[in-house]
Amino acid sequence: MPTPTAEELLASVGGLSPAQAQQIADHIDQCRDLLTAGTDMDTVQQHLKDQGVPIIRAILITTRLIGDHPSKLRAAREIVECSPARTPDTALSRPRHPAP
Repeated sequence: MPTPTAEELLASVGGLSPAQAQQIADHIDQCRDLLTAGTDMDTVQQHLKDQGVPIIRAILITTRLIGDHPSKLRAAREIVECSPARTPDTALSRPRHPAP
């Protein structure tokens, strides 16, 4: 039996199977619990990445976490894409040149 969160996803997001909706709903519920416990959004994004959640699903999940933001999709996208969990560490990604 789908949870209320999964039912809401099935009603509002086209193309999801009931199993996919339930999996995403489980992530949403886990993240809500983390936020309720005082975890910050960057840590939530790291949790999603650690769970193997792709960026597009992380954006979908984040739209459900930020509530009634006027530009919900844009805000969720910025949260996910700008999260330290999703951005490469510039110090590690810079080419290393030996000292002359």
